Amino acid sequence: MSENTEKRMVADTGYEIKHAIHIGSREILVAENMSDPDGQFYMKAEYSENGIIGQYDRVIYSSSYLAVMDEFNEGISRQIMDVKEGIERSDFQAKPITAAHCYQNDYGQDITGEIVAIEASVLRPEWRRGDCQLVFVTHGGGARANPRSSAVFCYHLSDGKEARYERHQVLGVIKEVPTWAKEQLDFIQALREIDSPDCHAPENVGGYTITERVQVGKMLFVLGENLEAPSPYVTWQRYQGRSSYDLGHYLSDRNSAISDLHRRANNERENLALGNVRRRRDRSHAR
Repeated sequence: MSENTEKRMVADTGYEIKHAIHIGSREILVAENMSDPDGQFYMKAEYSENGIIGQYDRVIYSSSYLAVMDEFNEGISRQIMDVKEGIERSDFQAKPITAAHCYQNDYGQDITGEIVAIEASVLRPEWRRGDCQLVFVTHGGGARANPRSSAVFCYHLSDGKEARYERHQVLGVIKEVPTWAKEQLDFIQALREIDSPDCHAPENVGGYTITERVQVGKMLFVLGENLEAPSPYVTWQRYQGRSSYDLGHYLSDRNSAISDLHRRANNERENLALGNVRRRRDRSHAR
């Protein structure tokens, strides 16, 4: 390994990740911190995210490397079983979808509200199945016709989970929607209407139209656009329960604004993940 390779840490806990295996929706980790003052040099943790919130859980600290590796192996086995059971429960469509099953990914077309297929190679090996490729597009700058950004936000029809992809990772709109996918879409749309009927309704704030939203925990980050303003783009944040946005970052181009939006969201994810790790460690020390 090159000496210039950047170390990967568990947030800023001081623990460096040494082993990591990602299976299904979780990444199983082993990390070490040989400077830990309590002699708890090794950590096993599991990391998961849904594109909005990332968190570490099932965290275990130990002075014994072998004990942590036992937990690491158990975590891997548990994830393999969970993925197998999930596939058996769905049993929708194992055969991968190809470009032949889709209309061409026409960048001049708005794909919002369409069922599209994601490139199988983009997905993790265990999810490279036709049912896992089909998603329902809800919003995103990349979903628009002639997009100036690339983010496409959607719901997986196989399990209803939210996801984010890039426009170039979309094969195209599916030509023939399978019956199971239509049924899943009806179910997902019904749930969305119950949970947040106005989730993506147009919103205007101070002359800026909100075009992107990223929810992280109790914090909502948004991107606003007003092409007539001196600074056409702005990112804001709003804490749950409050009616107004604050801490605006005003920018001159959309790519910078998109980057700022996701930087702010990622910082909040890191803060939430770090807080979760610290709380779990505090509880383990209290025992």
